[in-house]
Amino acid sequence: MKLNWNTLKIVLAFVVIIGVVFWAVDSIRSRSYSGTDLSFDTAGGTITVTNPSDDPVAAQFIGSGSRTLRVASTIEGVTGSSTRVGTGSTRIHQFEFELPPGTSEFTVSGGTNVRFVADTATELQATVDPMSSESRRTVLIAAAVVVFGALFYASNITGHQWFKSLRQTVRPSSQDTSMQDTGPTPVVRDDGQGRTARAFGDNRVER
Repeated sequence: MKLNWNTLKIVLAFVVIIGVVFWAVDSIRSRSYSGTDLSFDTAGGTITVTNPSDDPVAAQFIGSGSRTLRVASTIEGVTGSSTRVGTGSTRIHQFEFELPPGTSEFTVSGGTNVRFVADTATELQATVDPMSSESRRTVLIAAAVVVFGALFYASNITGHQWFKSLRQTVRPSSQDTSMQDTGPTPVVRDDGQGRTARAFGDNRVER
């Protein structure tokens, strides 16, 4: 099958659309983790961790580099900033806490390469949103702009033929029944077969 240049450009436009949609979905989807000795990257969104046991579990957030990390959570008293541990290239920022039974939520800001770490035999379950609501909205808006731009580009190559076809499809029929004559039906005389039918507007007196 021989492809002309316009066809190739349309195919490339749809490749861009598919790539952008995949990127947007992959960027905003939640990540799930489970197991003992659980460790995972926190990203920038909400972190939900479930402790199915009846006892609290020792856990911590650890960030590399020199940036202080700040933690907010639904656990009473578990809010604050990290403590610097070590010096030089081994320096980290650490925030230690007790993870209570049940489900807890956290948000972490600041820090560098922040990870959640829990060295425990208890099998924990966690869900991580990779970005905040504001960042997620920005990604969706950017993806929508690229998708609509690529669609318009592909449509423009074809001279917007699909739009012309759509207009022809929805155009009203020339034989619209609403335009038909709705006047009174003419009256036909009954030749001796009974009383003569009177036409509309006949004022003759019957004798």
